[in-house]
Amino acid sequence: MKFKLGKQWIDDRNRVVQLIRRLFDDSGHSERFLKSVAEGEVLLKEGDPLEDIFLLLEGSVELYKKKPDTDTDFPIARLEAGSFIGIIAFTTGEPSLTTAVAAAPSVLLKIPDEEVRSLFKKNKQFRNYMDELILANLLDRFRNTIILQIKLNSANNKLREERNELQKAYRELKEAQDRLIYQEKMATLGQLVAGFAHEVNNPTASLLRSTETLEERISSLMLLLEKEPDDLDFFISLYNAGRKAGYPDTATLRELTAQLKESFTEATPAQLRLLAQVPESLTARLLENKVLKGEELDFYLNQFELGKMFQNIESSGNRIAGLVKSLKSYSRTDTEREWEKIDIREGIHDTLQLTSNRIKYYDIDLDLPEVPMIRANAAALNQVWTNIILNAADAMGKNGSLSIQCNNNQETLWVEIRDSGPGIDEEIIERIFDSNFSTKKSEVKFGLGLGLSISRDIIHQHGGTISAKNSAKGGAIFTVTLPL
Repeated sequence: MKFKLGKQWIDDRNRVVQLIRRLFDDSGHSERFLKSVAEGEVLLKEGDPLEDIFLLLEGSVELYKKKPDTDTDFPIARLEAGSFIGIIAFTTGEPSLTTAVAAAPSVLLKIPDEEVRSLFKKNKQFRNYMDELILANLLDRFRNTIILQIKLNSANNKLREERNELQKAYRELKEAQDRLIYQEKMATLGQLVAGFAHEVNNPTASLLRSTETLEERISSLMLLLEKEPDDLDFFISLYNAGRKAGYPDTATLRELTAQLKESFTEATPAQLRLLAQVPESLTARLLENKVLKGEELDFYLNQFELGKMFQNIESSGNRIAGLVKSLKSYSRTDTEREWEKIDIREGIHDTLQLTSNRIKYYDIDLDLPEVPMIRANAAALNQVWTNIILNAADAMGKNGSLSIQCNNNQETLWVEIRDSGPGIDEEIIERIFDSNFSTKKSEVKFGLGLGLSISRDIIHQHGGTISAKNSAKGGAIFTVTLPL
């Protein structure tokens, strides 16, 4: 077969379309098969059996293919004048592979399958024309497929390059974010160090004072014990009571001092205040032994005070050790301690130790029941607690109250930090987690204004959420939710 008409169709479709139309006009079949369709009209649907062959004479038709597992039709080709519609289904006898929709007002020949085969038998010239047109259509589709494949390969290569560039950019962005978080942490740490130095100084001074006093008291005790060996058990009882003694609140201390003055009428105010901290059973024994005043009373009270001093030395030492441990935990970099199973309550206690200089005058209410261990970056979460607590301190000033609670359900663990400050302006509450957004009015700022923004990123990295709202009773409430 000479591929003459098909080559003309590829080069000049309009000329071939006019030739086909004239052939149908001459045969008297045009009126029977010619059909006009409006834009948007569906010619055939995907999956339907093809009972007619369509030859597009004017206009254009869009072919759609349904996406797998969806009801979405995706455009795959646009056919212009001279194109067969449903050519694959016509030649194979299979249901239609696509849905054909008129993309513009169009004119086409709609010829029933039986008529086509009848025309093939009656008109050899028509058969040759149709064979060449079908072959030309298939060649055009094949050529378009090759072009699309080349474009697809080119797009894939470009996407591969862009993906590599994006991966590189992501790594650089992650590194920059890690540096930014570390800078913010170090800036906050600089703020904490001043308070840390003050907090360490207090127990250290207390240790030194207690040690100096102990040297004097123990020397005197050794001498007096030689004279009063029978009272050794009483001395030990007073010493042990001092080791366990708490410090009553001001009102209780005042009330006990007034009561004891009725019995120890000649005791000094300092002796009475110390007596008020001695257990009642031991003060009764002092009354029985008529130890009521002066150096004798001081000697017995010194045994009690010795116990208190040793208690003070122990608690001060533990306090310093706790502060140092908290500081080491907070300043630890992510590479030193990354993701592991942790108890978040330990991090909260570490943070309270570190920020104690800022919150020591607040009423602290802790409700931290046992919760499941979670896999997390402890150092990063400590930074979140620090940011929230220091923000609360900035809002409340010198006086206030801070409440920290935690709990869990089947899927999540949550921490709620509530303060008694003025709350957050409703106009800006949605923006407080944005980078470089700050509500602080002070000219002196620690950090980079990124505390809450970084906190949000840290919590998101843990697969959790962080939110803020105002309490109906006043103050702000920050809630952190983490997956179990």
